[in-house]
Amino acid sequence: MSRPPEGPPLRKGPQWARGGDKPKDLGNAMKSLLIYMGKERRALYLGITFAVISSVLALIGPQYLSMIADGISESIQTYSPVDVKWVASIGLLLILIYSVSLIFSILEPYVIGAASERVGDKARRDLTKKFNDVPLGYIESHNTGDLMSRMSNDTDALRTGSAECFSMLIVSLTMLIGSFVMMLYTEWRLALFAALPSVAGFAIIWFVTHHTQKFFIAQQNDLGVVNGIVEEVYYGHDIVKTYNNRKKNDELFDVVNQRLFDSAFKARVITGTVPEIMHFISNLGYVIVCIVGSMMILDGMIGFGTIVAFIVYIKQFTRPIAEIADIIARMQSVASASERIFALLAEDDMEEVPELKGFMKAKGEIEFRDVRFGYDPENEIIHGLNLKVRPGDTIAIVGPTGAGKTTLINLLIRFYDVDSGDILIDGISSRKMSRAQVREQFSMVLQDPWVFEGTVADNVRFTMKDASTEDVVDCCKAVGIDDFIETLPEGYDTVLESDTAMSVGQKQQLVIARAILKDAPIVILDEATSSVDTRTEKRIQEAMNKLTRGKTSFVIAHRLSTIRNASHILVINDGRIIESGTHEELLEHNGFYRTLFDSQFADADMM
Repeated sequence: MSRPPEGPPLRKGPQWARGGDKPKDLGNAMKSLLIYMGKERRALYLGITFAVISSVLALIGPQYLSMIADGISESIQTYSPVDVKWVASIGLLLILIYSVSLIFSILEPYVIGAASERVGDKARRDLTKKFNDVPLGYIESHNTGDLMSRMSNDTDALRTGSAECFSMLIVSLTMLIGSFVMMLYTEWRLALFAALPSVAGFAIIWFVTHHTQKFFIAQQNDLGVVNGIVEEVYYGHDIVKTYNNRKKNDELFDVVNQRLFDSAFKARVITGTVPEIMHFISNLGYVIVCIVGSMMILDGMIGFGTIVAFIVYIKQFTRPIAEIADIIARMQSVASASERIFALLAEDDMEEVPELKGFMKAKGEIEFRDVRFGYDPENEIIHGLNLKVRPGDTIAIVGPTGAGKTTLINLLIRFYDVDSGDILIDGISSRKMSRAQVREQFSMVLQDPWVFEGTVADNVRFTMKDASTEDVVDCCKAVGIDDFIETLPEGYDTVLESDTAMSVGQKQQLVIARAILKDAPIVILDEATSSVDTRTEKRIQEAMNKLTRGKTSFVIAHRLSTIRNASHILVINDGRIIESGTHEELLEHNGFYRTLFDSQFADADMM
């Protein structure tokens, strides 16, 4: 397993996301989320203010309903005419109160929704930056599907629920407390009877909150595992079919999918029963109010208007209890997502230094000074490597699998930093330059050509956005792919997609054209011809000769026939240079290189 490289000191993650403060329960998770929201808290507080005003106005309304009901009831009992003007004035006042309440209730989701969207956007941006800042070892040591799940599912949970959860909770608590206070103000004895069933509601909420958080955490984790399996299977779809491994993959998917189903079932179905229980409690409250209230009316303790007000207040009192249960369930989902996001954001970054002033384009001199490195502290891969490369040299690196060839390139381009020793470019330590500044000095062609979705021209000018069309065409002509591009429906404006008919060799030529356009002083060719046939290899080799002309080049190759003309060949085994020299010198030495060479050409003769 890879580990973060050593070297420059690690930059600590933000304090709210440090490992010691990682949310372990609902309260801590939501507190961390509130801190993370930053300036969006102002919008949250404004939205909550709107919601509270709307709720308070809604709580005032039943008092006027009670007044109207008592007034009409008194007129009926005394056989006196109803004061229509008085009823109309109270009615208009009620309309005004509810209208203002409506306005604030409309403004609240607009403000809160916008804040949640911006929090989701912030999380996506922070994660994107984090992926670029964490050491490559972190990315390589984590499941791709899990990382994708944090970027998509978890940020979506924050986007849809971060600010809403706080707002809905405050509003529900306002309605719950406010309605109870208003009931006590209206008739405290009836209020105590009406509130009795709600005690059971609070007990249910506590039970759900206490016992279901683990199911929401398991749900988010299982979702990441499922995404990882889907990503791997579909990425290697051809391999799965070729080896008839579909049944095994289906069985594995069924296991993790069932686990996701179980965790989602427990998280959602259990909490989904709470609203139904709350409806029962609400109906029970109506029954108590009607029975006890009727008895109090008969005893002359209250008027008919009090019953009307209590009917409204019971709804306002019991509904928040059910809503709080739903809100807490939703908050648990948001908290679980935020925990996973914060855990990633809390990872340490590599400390980056500013760009070295005055250093623009290297001449191409490279030196390794007693370089030591290991992905695992107990398993050193590169052991005291010393090497000096002159500008314009072509350095071929050969050796058995696992010898450290690709690791050497990773250190050179600063995907990892050395454990000890130093790598110098034009006599300057690469760790005194920013990583972007170091990588600006390199063009790289890998074994697997990476073509992006976009036009042919955009693929070539991937790192040189301002390159002209003429420059793009010249580079494609230089590698011999111009004729093929002209056969495409839109030529250089053809959008390359998954179904675009391009061979591996043609994609590799396109990648080499991209490298030629960048015109970096140092070129890295990592097994660039290992996936193509001999005829295509010859065309690509010609293109690479044009790419490397006058530049310092590092070539990793298994096919020794492609490196005969290298100015220097390094034979690496077990992280050490065991032989070095030209092709002819190494053959005469009759060492490890000669053994590799004879074995390859012996195989070719047998064929």
